[in-house]
Amino acid sequence: MSQNQRGMALIEFSFTMTLLLLLVMGVIDFALVIQKAMVVNEAAYVAAQWGASPYNSWNLTEMQTIAQNSATGVAGFSAVATKWCTCSPAGSAVACTSTCTGNGTPIAYVQVATSATAPVLFRYSVLPISVPLGGLCVMRVQ
Repeated sequence: MSQNQRGMALIEFSFTMTLLLLLVMGVIDFALVIQKAMVVNEAAYVAAQWGASPYNSWNLTEMQTIAQNSATGVAGFSAVATKWCTCSPAGSAVACTSTCTGNGTPIAYVQVATSATAPVLFRYSVLPISVPLGGLCVMRVQ
């Protein structure tokens, strides 16, 4: 190999490695954001599952605490738990203490909405520095 060819090979190698390194960094960032999104969704599911028990459905504060404890290591995490009742599966909301015609007791539901932000590891000029994440789980109280 002549001196000129070795220099050209070095330049080609540096361009190729730069592009490969950028690709690997993007894959790592994407994987970390996806992992945090899975944690946020799982926290909503775990808290709603706990709240779907008839003994736990009125304890909205504990549902939020369970979601918080399930999402350790996620920055800016928050959870909001709610409960409502309907007289039919697709019906409008009624008071949970009311009596439904034909059905008797209202059908109770719990919902846990979670949100967080996932910061990106590497700063790119065209992408945001953090990604908003959200999770939502609705379950019927058994």
